Amino acid sequence: MISTSPSPIEQQVAKALHASLLPDETILWMEQPLANRLGRGFAIWFFAVPWTLFALFWESMTILPWLKSSHTPDAFTLGFGIAFPIFGLPFIAIGFYLLSLPIRAMMLARRTVVALTGKRLIRLVVARDTKLDCVSLKQIGPMRRRESADGVGDLSIETHSRVDSDGDRVTERFEITGVPRVAELERLLLERAL
Repeated sequence: MISTSPSPIEQQVAKALHASLLPDETILWMEQPLANRLGRGFAIWFFAVPWTLFALFWESMTILPWLKSSHTPDAFTLGFGIAFPIFGLPFIAIGFYLLSLPIRAMMLARRTVVALTGKRLIRLVVARDTKLDCVSLKQIGPMRRRESADGVGDLSIETHSRVDSDGDRVTERFEITGVPRVAELERLLLERAL
């Protein structure tokens, strides 16, 4: 059996989690989300790749006449020759942003941990800044679980409900996505809620 030691990132996340615990808190359940289960994963590339390729094609077609031209353009041609390439730049930026989303989700998953203690449910993200979201077990309301055959899934927990100024009912939820053993987490939450 091959044993793997935790990576420096995993050690940093574990250290941050233990530092955020209250003196009498113990961890009952802990998992890291799986990157390929967060959001839409690489499926967004079915849209992002054609978008980016077309944006790059547009940009090359607007710059190509400038590279091939040997004469000085008139004012009209100069105006469009500058405007069209500038117009294409935001579309290229959007394309690269969309292409980076799955990779950023993978990096974020490695820096995220979800933990259940005897007092609260914690989601901790250690990136540039440490972001801690937690909900007291007393606030846990109705839950909705979505789980795949391998036990990885999402848990949506209703934590608070109120009526806004328009008279509409607003429900706040604590969302946990892409975690292994999600049914076990739900069972432990239900046991403590009773």
